[in-house]
Order: sequence, then C-alpha cells, then structure tokens
Amino acid sequence: MHMHTVLGLLLSMVTVVTRGKVERERKDSGRSKVLRALLLHDRNHDLMTKRGEGNTVNVPVHLECCPTETRPIQPRGGVSREGKLLELYRDKWTVQRLYQTTCHPAVVNRPCQLVDPQIQRFSRCVQKYSYAYAFVKDFNVSQHYRLDYVKVRSGCSCEVDFSLQETIEFR
Repeated sequence: MHMHTVLGLLLSMVTVVTRGKVERERKDSGRSKVLRALLLHDRNHDLMTKRGEGNTVNVPVHLECCPTETRPIQPRGGVSREGKLLELYRDKWTVQRLYQTTCHPAVVNRPCQLVDPQIQRFSRCVQKYSYAYAFVKDFNVSQHYRLDYVKVRSGCSCEVDFSLQETIEFR
C-alpha cells in the first residue's frame, strides 16, 4: 500500500483519541477495531503501569536473559561461510550498510539473567552469528565483485553448559 492510501484509510476511520486512549464509538464497527489495533500496536509497550494503594509503579514488561544492541555497520571487509577474508564493494558514492545485533557489553560471556539460580552459574550469554548478502570479492585478489554471504553478529543467546566450572569469578 502507498503511504497516501494508508493515511487516507486512517483518516477515514478517525475516532476520538484522548490522553493516549481510544474512546469507543457507540457501535464497535470493523473500522474502529482496525484503528484501535493500529494505535495500540504503535504505542510503547516497554513499561506497564500497575496501580495500587494510590501509587503508580512502572514494571518492565519485556525482559531479556541476554540483552542485545542492534546498530548499522559499514564494514570494509568480512568473512565468508568458508572462512575466507572478503572485501566489500565500496566507492565514493556507494557504501554497503549491514545491521548487526551484538550482546550488550555488560552481559557477554556472563551468567544469563532471569535463569533459575541453581543453573545460572552454568549459563553464559553467547554471541551468535548469521550471514547477510553483500557485494564482495576475495581480499587482495583482482576479480569481479559478486553477491555472496558475509558473517555478521545476529544476536545473543543464553547457553547452559554443566561442564563450566562454578568458581569463575566476574568483576
């Protein structure tokens, strides 16, 4: 759909929005249900408010065992699936951008959060990798560029390994 079509659709389904809440129309039409779903989807659901005894407490709704950071990178080189060093295509008008998701520095190779305390000491947050397409050629070889896979960081995973020593100290 074009952006104008979506905006037109939203404008045709206008309901009254007050203080971040959608007030219901007298009869709950299909259009108002769609608009309500769109508005609720776009809201920030990172914090949920709990009320009790006159006070308000913000409680995180979304927690991760191994938090991550996602950011764009513009590498000059990379590694292929076969382990070969690759040079990414780049000129003064074109720079390839890839997105990578890394373990947060505070948790990499440390025990996972939100894990049962009895097994937490055997857990570690481990960097995971995947492959993304890029225009590349073998490093220091005169050849044509080709479309191939480049290894990128793609997430952080909690791994449990009972062979880990329990005496590892973290500073």
